[in-house]
Amino acid sequence: MKATPRSPDPSAQVPQQAGSSGSTSSASRSTSALASEPPEWNTWIEKSLLPALAVASALLFGLLTVEYDQFYRELGMAPGDVGIEYSTQLSGSAGLAALSIVTSAALFAAVAIGLAMARRWGWAGLGDRANRARAFLWGRERRALTMLACCATGILLVGALVSYVADEMADNVKSGKWLEPLHIGPVTLLSVRAYPADIRLTVEDGSKRLDLTSVDSNRLLYIGRGPNTVVVYDYKNQRPLYLPAKDVTITTYNCETWRAAHHDQCRH
Repeated sequence: MKATPRSPDPSAQVPQQAGSSGSTSSASRSTSALASEPPEWNTWIEKSLLPALAVASALLFGLLTVEYDQFYRELGMAPGDVGIEYSTQLSGSAGLAALSIVTSAALFAAVAIGLAMARRWGWAGLGDRANRARAFLWGRERRALTMLACCATGILLVGALVSYVADEMADNVKSGKWLEPLHIGPVTLLSVRAYPADIRLTVEDGSKRLDLTSVDSNRLLYIGRGPNTVVVYDYKNQRPLYLPAKDVTITTYNCETWRAAHHDQCRH
């Protein structure tokens, strides 16, 4: 008698289909989850770089304001008296921002390299401490704070140095020495200057009551120009002079050039 072939039981295949469907949906969910997670560099930019840039900008604004205020305050004037605003400070002090960035990056690299060297070549106690320090400073949540701390420290170190130099520059002006902007090579750090100047009246009008007979041009240094005034510094009497720009003609001597290098005041 010939056996009749049995048809496959549909119920026996159901679990296999359900299992396949479940694994497919699980894989799709994991794929969508990975796709929805932001890349690591995006997270680093949001949590580390952007806050560091914000802090650096705020500190740099304060640093520029303090440095220019300190220099001109020593001479008895304000930056606004010679037409210096924050935009002028920023454009004339690009080197200060660059130096602050380089110093901050060097500090960040020094911390990372120092910890790595201590972990690898330090003795047991130092290596353990370096591991703990690295785990604390380089943790996923604290790396941004480490970068911010290095950024703030770098800007403050540069600020302390430039503040000292600005004070010395103001003392030189008060002693009658000409002054050129502070720079390192072609990069300007602090855009302040004081050049020897000769002053002449444009019109002889006694009603203006601008008496220059008591002012000796040999003791004047040109500091800058405001909206309606020319500002010079009388270093003999230790005082700034504000002269109407429309009533005087001022000839300055840029002592950085070879033509003016032979001027008497450029030899100070």
